Amino acid sequence: MSSSGGAAAGSVSSAPPAQEEGMTWWYRWLCRLSGVLGAISCAISGLFSCITIHPVNIAAGVWMITNAFVLLLCEAPFCCPFIEFANTVAAKVDRLRSWQKAVFYCG
Repeated sequence: MSSSGGAAAGSVSSAPPAQEEGMTWWYRWLCRLSGVLGAISCAISGLFSCITIHPVNIAAGVWMITNAFVLLLCEAPFCCPFIEFANTVAAKVDRLRSWQKAVFYCG
């Protein structure tokens, strides 16, 4: 009786990784591609926003470029080969569920 209770408690406490979430491989790559395209569009928009003399627009452009960098770091660490912790951050983000990633990206 105690062995079955211990096995059930061990399986309940562990969270499933992204591969066991029920996502197919093409959906996972589609989400990753949309993240990379979103980061590229955010960086380009931020660059164009920085071309002004208004300080609020410059700050918003820098913020957009920073967000694009973080998004690329999480979704495509091969774009940042000279950053030592890029693979560590990407591995931690890959362990998140898809709805947690969406909340993180929208926030």
